[in-house]
This record gives sequence, structure tokens and C-alpha cells, in this order.
Amino acid sequence: MITELKILHRDIELIWKEMEANKPYEACGVLIGTTDGNLAIVENTLVITNVKRTKRSFELDPKEFYDAWNMAEKNGKEIIGIYHTHPVSCAVPSTWDRETMENAPSIWLIAGSDGIRAYIWENGIKIVKLQEY
Repeated sequence: MITELKILHRDIELIWKEMEANKPYEACGVLIGTTDGNLAIVENTLVITNVKRTKRSFELDPKEFYDAWNMAEKNGKEIIGIYHTHPVSCAVPSTWDRETMENAPSIWLIAGSDGIRAYIWENGIKIVKLQEY
């Protein structure tokens, strides 16, 4: 199980900018990189259109997600997780997030009005230590 996530400062800044640009709606995207044991390393963050365009949920554009997955695979990387924003609430999984996380066991990075946190589903929601570099 992944217990730590390393992410570049530039990627954190991108996520914050996307949150502000899309406020009050949620923004979303994918985290591309590698995993090594309990460590996941984000090497690139890609913005994906939220086709739901709502204040309380998101849905990654299927074509953009497929293109991101294809690009990652061609570069020997993988989609290690997703990010989305909670511009008008805290960075904790919503009820919808919890239900979806159980069926999508990858890292979920959430940027909210109170900061940014990472989670993973492993027989329940677990916090992933976030290390910005």
C-alpha cells in the first residue's frame, strides 16, 4: 500500500491555480509517475476537463483520460492517482468521493479551502503522507 506521495512544487501550484480558475466548480486531473514499494512519485500532473462541472463532484473527461493514460504508458510511466479540488469545502473525501474511491484504488489528492491532502482506499480511507519538493 502506498503510504507516501512525493510531488513537485510546480504540480502543487498547478493544482492551486486550477482550483482558483474553476471556482466554485471542482477541477480535476491525473497524477503521472512511478511507484516504488510504499512510495509514489509524481513526475507530471495533467489537467483533465471536469465534464460534470459541478460544485460537489467531478468526472474526468473519458477521452482526455485515455490520452493521458496512453501518453504515460508510452513514456514508461503510469497514472498513479487523480486530483480534484474542493474550492468551497475542506480537503477531505466527500460521501461521493468515498463511494468512488472504493472502486478506484489509487491515490486521491484533494485540494480544499483548508489545504491539500492525499488519500488511498485500503479497507477504508487511509491518509497518505504528502511530501512536496
